[in-house]
Amino acid sequence: MSWQDYYNSKLTTPEEAVAIVQDGDRVVVPLTEQPMSLIRALAERASDVKDATLSVAVPQFDVGPFLDAGWKVEIENFIGPAGRPYENDGQAPYLPLAFSLTFKSPDERGNEAKSIDVALVTVAPPNKHGQVSFGPQPWYKRGYAQRANRVAAEVNPSLIRTYGDTFMPLNEINALIEVEPPTASRERLNQAIAALSDERRAVLEDIISRVNPARLVPSIPYFETLDLNRLRTQLGINYPSPETVAIADNVSSLIPHGATIQVGVGTPSSFMPRLGVFDDKIDLGLHTELTVPGVAKLVDAGVINGSRKTIHRNRAVAVSWSGANDEDLQIIDDNPIFELYSPEYLLDPWLIAKNHAQIGMNNGLSVDFSGQIASESVLGGRMINGIGGQPETHIGALYSKGGRAITLLYSTALDGAVSRIVPKLESGELVTMPHFWADTVVTEYGVADLLGKNHRERAEALIAIAHPHFRHELRRSLSDAVIS
Repeated sequence: MSWQDYYNSKLTTPEEAVAIVQDGDRVVVPLTEQPMSLIRALAERASDVKDATLSVAVPQFDVGPFLDAGWKVEIENFIGPAGRPYENDGQAPYLPLAFSLTFKSPDERGNEAKSIDVALVTVAPPNKHGQVSFGPQPWYKRGYAQRANRVAAEVNPSLIRTYGDTFMPLNEINALIEVEPPTASRERLNQAIAALSDERRAVLEDIISRVNPARLVPSIPYFETLDLNRLRTQLGINYPSPETVAIADNVSSLIPHGATIQVGVGTPSSFMPRLGVFDDKIDLGLHTELTVPGVAKLVDAGVINGSRKTIHRNRAVAVSWSGANDEDLQIIDDNPIFELYSPEYLLDPWLIAKNHAQIGMNNGLSVDFSGQIASESVLGGRMINGIGGQPETHIGALYSKGGRAITLLYSTALDGAVSRIVPKLESGELVTMPHFWADTVVTEYGVADLLGKNHRERAEALIAIAHPHFRHELRRSLSDAVIS
């Protein structure tokens, strides 16, 4: 049978495709570009499937119908706005998985591991060799699809062509449905925000007027709850605050020529390329989890050329091109310089550490005097998001020869009401990076090098870059808070 014949034989309706889900199954829906037609069909028949589990990362849909039908729901790696209420009230517990360890349990520990019974994924149309790819945001979709007992896939012709190790044979998929990309027009988006408050609608109207509508269609269900400042930052249309500009100035001196860089999403890190942190550098490389606005332009301009990289030389490599703005995606589309690889490979800390002078840049929510970094939770453990690739990129950079793991941190939160540098993390706060892997912390007030310093020296270095309004209070607490 030719691949074309196989493809046609597996084409079906969403309702028939999700019939592959059976009682007791664990159904996995990986990160981003989630197959909404399959998910809607599965939600319709959820009450007919007993003792099932839904495992999903950053759900782009309401998981409530599955919980109402008696399913167990878990949220892995990232939480996102749709999953946060269910995680915070305990209905959908968080599954902490470092990307590079996602498949260690199923691959090595047999009956101890959770099953991967069904994977629901989105794919691009097959190429001339009968292989499908997972678009610009593959993450670990292929890894789950290859390991699942059964796979249903939504074929989306709008996914751009990418290079790297992201393809899978068509014959590993059990059911296929074809979809037309949702109508992406500013008229549709403006209709979706018509009932929102005047203030929120005004911000969204500005966002809608400035970006490709196709970038916003997946966010329509969350327009009422999305963090709009974060959305603007991710789309590359936000304006940096004076504090962000100061952080960029402090970071620039830490990037040597020839370094291989990783930049995390969120603030303040997403602003670093647009604020010129890398513009005067020579022969940079890119080995990253995902990207932020402006990175592809640096590759196109030759600032990032990978000529001094130890591995994947002369290529810009990532797990996903999530975070790219419209201009970046135009540069990346069908460009062989940009390659994607699976997270269990590319985010292995020991692979990252092989790079020459790997510089990792990630964000923190708070740091205590010992150097513990919290990037996932606030207010005593209320989760905001998951770990993502931060631990792996941080550790890989720290162990790289000539490398550095940088944590970017605004000095205050809640409009200056509280310090993000604290004597001790609150009870219940999740520690994303333990104190023994602390390296360099940067705020708008300077740089604190923690590596090689004892706890008291670390506290003093952190107080020096805290907001001036809190330094006296932090010094007063120093003797009680520092572990001797």
